[in-house]
Amino acid sequence: MKIQSNMYINNPNMTSRNIEKKVNGSHALVQEDDIQISDSARKLVETAHNKVSDFHTMRFSSINGEIREIPAEYKCENLFKLDLKATSISGEQSAFEGCSENQSDFFEKWLDENTSEYLTEDEMKDLKEKINTMTADMDSLNAQEGYRGTSYESVFLLSASEAGLRKVNEMYVPEQLQAGFSDMIDEYVHFNDSARNSIMEKMTPDYMVVGIGSKTESYKYKSEIISDETAFYANEKKEISGICNQFLNGKTDQKLFCNEMKDRLNDYYGSRYELRKQPEAVEGRVNNMLSKLQHMYAL
Repeated sequence: MKIQSNMYINNPNMTSRNIEKKVNGSHALVQEDDIQISDSARKLVETAHNKVSDFHTMRFSSINGEIREIPAEYKCENLFKLDLKATSISGEQSAFEGCSENQSDFFEKWLDENTSEYLTEDEMKDLKEKINTMTADMDSLNAQEGYRGTSYESVFLLSASEAGLRKVNEMYVPEQLQAGFSDMIDEYVHFNDSARNSIMEKMTPDYMVVGIGSKTESYKYKSEIISDETAFYANEKKEISGICNQFLNGKTDQKLFCNEMKDRLNDYYGSRYELRKQPEAVEGRVNNMLSKLQHMYAL
């Protein structure tokens, strides 16, 4: 029997699977059989299944179901120690690359070089503190060990951080310098987006076998996974940014803002396969993200 794309398989206990890739990189053809396989082939199958546990922490957000298998031949050195690197919008090395765990430093350097004649010492100090508050949670996330590619947490925090920085620019940066500061925000967002997306793509295997229920499986291939992840996060960024901007511009009150964010976080974490039947774990994740948001916006 042959199956193309991610059509469903109702034989999860089959002995072996042979994957033939098309030259153009699109969906592979999958052939199943029940023949006896050699010990070396069986070891590859076992390796593929053992690798699954290493990928649960990646939390591919667009995948509904349990990741049951990844290719045994898949290799990625130092899975959880890949550096955050990205070129700038202009194509040169990003200035944020050297301070990904303390990104307010680069904003502060720019302020020292450009705003001293426009702001008093107290105004400058206050502005720097506001910028630090807006970037601190992204800095902490960048400093954490573990998966460093794009995640729901990174998109949520970066969207809130960007909205906060743009409001700071509007309210506290001298009007003559707001265009330049806005360019700095663009670079900040571009770096954090691009660096994490790059790691996500490097760590995405050629395919995954995803279990839906106890008997049904489907194949998801690299190009499809990346496309789905990119679309998912683009939509989340749009929605989260919209909610933040509504609140920061005084169009919703604090209670409504917090409730909207809480509902959104509950919807996401509550739908995660790895958190099924774990209401306390879901509540912990939601409260953790809300506390960071409340710190960022001084709620």
